[in-house]
Amino acid sequence: MLLTFLSILGAIGILLVIVVVHEAGHFFAARYFGMQTPVVGLGLPFFGPTWKIGKIQDVEFRLHPLLLGAYVAIPEMDDESSAEDFDIQLDKPKKIFPAWQRMIVSFAGPGSNILFALFLAFVAVIFLGVPQSANEGFYITQVSDSASKEVKANLKSGDKILEIDSTVVKSSEQFREIIQTKPNQIVSLKIQRLLSSPNQESPISYCVIENLKTDSQGFLRISLSDEVKMGPVQGTPVISHTQWAWKYFSNWFGLCTKGLVALLTAPFHRTADSPKLSDVHGVIMVTNVIAKFLKQSASSAIEWGAILSIDIGIINLLPILPLDGGHILFQGGEIASGGRKLIKLREYVAQAGLFLILGLMGLVIFNDLRSLIFPAS
Repeated sequence: MLLTFLSILGAIGILLVIVVVHEAGHFFAARYFGMQTPVVGLGLPFFGPTWKIGKIQDVEFRLHPLLLGAYVAIPEMDDESSAEDFDIQLDKPKKIFPAWQRMIVSFAGPGSNILFALFLAFVAVIFLGVPQSANEGFYITQVSDSASKEVKANLKSGDKILEIDSTVVKSSEQFREIIQTKPNQIVSLKIQRLLSSPNQESPISYCVIENLKTDSQGFLRISLSDEVKMGPVQGTPVISHTQWAWKYFSNWFGLCTKGLVALLTAPFHRTADSPKLSDVHGVIMVTNVIAKFLKQSASSAIEWGAILSIDIGIINLLPILPLDGGHILFQGGEIASGGRKLIKLREYVAQAGLFLILGLMGLVIFNDLRSLIFPAS
């Protein structure tokens, strides 16, 4: 119980770090251009009391009891963080900053999240090591609820995959490279399985062939874990560490972009394996997932932290107000139109975007609570 509680606290801490990194990107970019940042807050300012914990130069620091986010007020960005909204008096009159500077400040938040994931990749390589070349195989750790009935019936957690279509595979990465070239195809898997028997002192090992159909993306919707040992990077230190870190980061970034593209395009080509609205989850389930991985290993926690940081960065770049991508879109339009801010259009788009974001928040909270209360549904 104590370990579970500490894991949940650790997961919340990871989420807070990722959000703080995002807001720090906005903060330092704004300060670089000379914009005022009168308030920096930890927690959500919409619920509960506000505690003013101190002021350094012209920046006031605030704390809120609901520690599920952070924010920085930049009134000169002409976005939702106006001085009146935060009940503050600016020390200096507001200045007008060029659109390209405001665009950089808008991008700095998501960009910081993506750079933070790259930093975590270096942390994983330097302190946790990398898989050594002597791979002994890999196992199925979980069959997803989104897998087909056929896959659920024929694959089990603990199965060791030996071959795919008569090709010997020694790592999960090699397996993924092969199977993703076979979308909507029947693949033949040679599986090594353990059969426990009450009359046997040790489980019996046997092999079985399973013929299964992949989905439209070349997936079976199973989680895999390599049976490898982690060790120090071999080769020239700086070059090898950078290569491995970039490999980790590229894999994480690819997973995030593929998942987001699949979700956004699902309504236009519905298939049995397409993501559904019920698959969209938020901070509650993310915290739960990270907490589980924290109990397993530091490398799993780092990987999920990096993936979440990339996800937050990419999602914030979507061209929807009030997300950063929506501000970037209008700032780019201001540059293209020679300085016209399109204020009226921005107000309409911002209102529509706010309703969309609120609807999405309601959906993810509903899905999160349903998954916690009815985990098997």
